[in-house]
Amino acid sequence: MGVSVLRRRARRLDGDRRGGDRGLGRLCVAARTDEEAGVRRRFSLVTAWLTTAVFLALIAPLFALPYPLAVRASGLAGRLLLPLSPAAGRVRDNLALLGRNGGPRAARRLTAQVGDSFGRVLAEYIRMGGFAARPGLLHVHGGDALRTALKAGRGAIIVSAHFGNWEAIRLAGRGLGVEVGIIYRPFNNPAFNAVALGKIAMAGEPVLYKGAAGLKQMVRHLRGGGAILILLDQRLGDGAALPFMGRTAHTATSVAALAQRMGAPLIPAVGQRRADGLSFDVTFEPPIIADAPDAAMRAVNARFEAWIDRAPGQWFWLHRRWKWAGDPVSGSSVTCSSADT
Repeated sequence: MGVSVLRRRARRLDGDRRGGDRGLGRLCVAARTDEEAGVRRRFSLVTAWLTTAVFLALIAPLFALPYPLAVRASGLAGRLLLPLSPAAGRVRDNLALLGRNGGPRAARRLTAQVGDSFGRVLAEYIRMGGFAARPGLLHVHGGDALRTALKAGRGAIIVSAHFGNWEAIRLAGRGLGVEVGIIYRPFNNPAFNAVALGKIAMAGEPVLYKGAAGLKQMVRHLRGGGAILILLDQRLGDGAALPFMGRTAHTATSVAALAQRMGAPLIPAVGQRRADGLSFDVTFEPPIIADAPDAAMRAVNARFEAWIDRAPGQWFWLHRRWKWAGDPVSGSSVTCSSADT
């Protein structure tokens, strides 16, 4: 060991002695920080499982009821509770931003419909096994569009929105002999996420996380001729400013760019709930043909608008879709009436 190294160590020890054991203090601080981090991790995990256990206890009746009654009961609960929750303000804010609220009564009616739709979707996730076992609930239109698109062997990217029940699309694909995967953003609660993953996988696989790893898996899945569902109606902060329901909204274009690069068709599909509240019209629309990703996503947004115009209460109005929204855009046909049930 060199003399210079010994001198440095001596100075360090001397400094620790003169400074009131600063070296030991740093070590204690580091140990305490690690211990606190461990406690926080354990507390977070315990909190996650306790929260999930409470949630499962609250929804336990939905497991005991017959499937149709469970869906209707959950819809009724959502219809009654959402208008009383702080989330109702998000619906009103979005309607006011679009200039299409139609007055307080119409806003309350739409909020109740959104709550009903959300409650039914929640029950359908909870009872996904029962949902998947009832193919008669799905009335499929345009199935040939999906089959034809897959014949080229380049896979298919199915795009939809948080409208009706998007899992009906994947179950309809299975009925057509096509296993449709999904891109999924995991919940922050790891315990709840573990429960949710099992339910989501019942409708089709693979279930891929958003992010770089999920993107690589999706590319492999498409190259193998598979189909994947992606929901594209949420705001992307650094997305392109494109028209959506009368205003510009930040919109992801990367999916359209990937589809063009891989030669995979971009197929809009929707699972709209029927008046009985249990069954769905699942429609696979013709692939979108566009020269550029922005143009493709303009067309996708236009399809979303058409669906929402048909049944405004079936769209998930709770998103901050127009945060940092731009100027109003002319030409939108969405009226946001409250005619649907």
